[in-house]
Amino acid sequence: MWNKKILYSILIGIASLGVCAQPAVRQGYSIHFPETYAKWQEALLAGNGKMGIMVFGNPLHETVVFNDRSFNFPRQNPRTFAEVPRDTLDLIKKYCATRKFKEANDLAVRTSHWQDGGEGGRHPGFALKIDMDASGAVRDYRRICNYETGEITVRWSDERGAWKRRSFVSRDADVAVFELQASSAGKLNCAISLQMPAEMNFPKGLKTKCLHTKDYLNIRVNYAAPMDTIGYEGGIRVKQKGGSSFLRNDTLYIKDASEILLLSQTQKYPENCEAEWNKGLLKKGLDAIRANYNGLLKAHKALHTSIYNRVRIDLGATPQERSLSNEELLEKQKNTDQPVLALWERIFDAGRYHFLSSGNELTPPDLLGIWTGDCNAGWGGYYHLDANLNLQVSGGNTGAMPEVMEGYFHLNEVWRKDFETNAAKLLGCRGMLACGNTPGLSSGLMASINDFYPYHYATGEEAWLLYPFWEHYLITEDQGFLKNRLFPLLKCMGDFYEDFLKYKDDEGHYIIAGSVSPENQPSNLRVSLLNNSAFDLSGARFLLSTLVKVCDLLGEEQGINGGKVRWQRLLNELPPYRINKDGAIKEWGWPGLEESYNHRHSSHLMMVWPYREFSEDKTPELYKAAHKALQMRDQYNYENAGHGYLHAALIAAGLHDASSLKKKMMTFTQKDFYYNSLSTAHYPNHGTFCTDVCHSVPGVLIEMLVGSNEEGIDLLPALVDGIRQGCISGIKTRCGVTIEHLSWNLSQNKVSVTLYSAKDRKIRMKAGQTYDRTIQLKKGKTYKATIDYQ
Repeated sequence: MWNKKILYSILIGIASLGVCAQPAVRQGYSIHFPETYAKWQEALLAGNGKMGIMVFGNPLHETVVFNDRSFNFPRQNPRTFAEVPRDTLDLIKKYCATRKFKEANDLAVRTSHWQDGGEGGRHPGFALKIDMDASGAVRDYRRICNYETGEITVRWSDERGAWKRRSFVSRDADVAVFELQASSAGKLNCAISLQMPAEMNFPKGLKTKCLHTKDYLNIRVNYAAPMDTIGYEGGIRVKQKGGSSFLRNDTLYIKDASEILLLSQTQKYPENCEAEWNKGLLKKGLDAIRANYNGLLKAHKALHTSIYNRVRIDLGATPQERSLSNEELLEKQKNTDQPVLALWERIFDAGRYHFLSSGNELTPPDLLGIWTGDCNAGWGGYYHLDANLNLQVSGGNTGAMPEVMEGYFHLNEVWRKDFETNAAKLLGCRGMLACGNTPGLSSGLMASINDFYPYHYATGEEAWLLYPFWEHYLITEDQGFLKNRLFPLLKCMGDFYEDFLKYKDDEGHYIIAGSVSPENQPSNLRVSLLNNSAFDLSGARFLLSTLVKVCDLLGEEQGINGGKVRWQRLLNELPPYRINKDGAIKEWGWPGLEESYNHRHSSHLMMVWPYREFSEDKTPELYKAAHKALQMRDQYNYENAGHGYLHAALIAAGLHDASSLKKKMMTFTQKDFYYNSLSTAHYPNHGTFCTDVCHSVPGVLIEMLVGSNEEGIDLLPALVDGIRQGCISGIKTRCGVTIEHLSWNLSQNKVSVTLYSAKDRKIRMKAGQTYDRTIQLKKGKTYKATIDYQ
């Protein structure tokens, strides 16, 4: 039986090996569980990117909520918008260029004729309920999530002995697997049912049918009319050892078993669901799976664990601290202004686990990862493309999870056709225009056009979406990826800017006429559609400069008639960044537009993160102005939005501002962004379930420890006060080098690093205030260095 004292002894032994010894098992555990359905956000989570489960962990009255990436409400009407006439588009640009911003905003919104529609928000599928009779008090309770294996275990004891339930969602077999074991001194008696609790808040009109047998539980759901030919189902194969079973009123009763194994899958049918159900394919598929828990777990671990364990972190926490529960660590952090090292280690591990569990080769995590217990999920649970998705994948490339990033790349490629429709119809341009938000694979058509959200002019969104493609290339140097996947998208955006940039200012610079800084407006002009937002400008600079680089890397579009000449000219004639009277980067680089610092978005600092356009040595004035802009935002609370703190934390790392980064990490860990499960909310005090924070924090901590760009690496660029020693391994960098191992000990002023490069190369390596050198790396050889760190 799992025992805290035993684990503590193991950790003590491992700690004696040195500061970078890992905990015996990278896992989190909780000593409480959600006692009512209304607390579903506290469930432990597992998934394979396609299917997800939420395990409440109630020892005698278990609830497991099933989710599926395809579980969105069906569309009743399509999302539509007009093809805006050319003369209207020209007039909008003319209004912007002549500072008639209100007229431009009104005309742009009115003539779009945008109508909402398309696929609806995310919803849960159904709940598995497992009920047992009590026998004495429950004691020694633990619910454990093993991040390395993806396995959730619930343990407790009562008068009958010690009990254990285990579950995981297989990446190998695409099946959710549950094992219920009898106590050490008794038999297993339970009631199993599939339910749709009222607290799931399904709209009226759904039709639910259970078709159970003693060895197969099946729930079928039709959506409300007129979409009732669309539906989904869940199937659970039941295999028990010993005892007997019988059905009564859609509940399966099992008596005197020694063990029960449940294998489950979900499936949605976009049409003719009755005919699909009657084929019985879900049951046939489950019957074909070998019903062996350990065998299925072994095959799953071969995939999940190999991905997860590529990166490890150790911040020097004590074995005693590591043995504490999630609740104890969170409470401890609330009572100190220094990092609780075991908590920071655990949220790094938990974040990578949740990120992996909610992404696969077809789709990355959305606002909910892949989980929800309520149909009324925040913002429909959609992918939001002006910060949220972009931040969730912030540690995907550097954190060595190409399997999840492949889902991100695939999703963006699927959206391309709709993004081209957006650009053509709404802006009269070739190329792509991102859509603000989207339910996923089904649509990338423009969303949320209104007076405050003229999002068809947020042209910088596509740049942020394409940056991870470029980052993947910098890390992998995969020429096939560059030529066949990234270059066509960049070239498409070269076409866009050729069509979009029309007017010039008195200095000969193009005006980004019709420009948005997401969800913000100047303090002296409450209008959204303006000129030259730093968000749109930095996006244009990134896309065009990267396109020119890629043309040279591939030898494409060269010569006087090639596209490179045209794109370089556009790049050269973009407006410069402006600095305001506070000495900060201007959010809108146009005269007469005043700053609005009290805001959740830091879109005006994209050139720091992710683009890394500014640096202390090459652009010192702009770098200083960006730091001032961060300080001005830091006077406020980012409207308490998780994504606001996250983006600002990544910017702080890029600006070497450890103090600013620490404040944001403390906000997450002290203000109840984290549930006891170590999933997260969008707001403090557990306000609105959202995985932005838990998925993005590993990326923040990576950037705290390892900065990198195309030229080289920066060790410990924003190491926060209170992390005196530690190590990290397996980090990928944007100069094509892997940091196999990085360790530091500030008491000794030493940093040690082991690097690996797949080819000969020179890179710049920086560490602290005094170490800045060019080093030579040899193909296939490791490079080791110990640095005096100041």
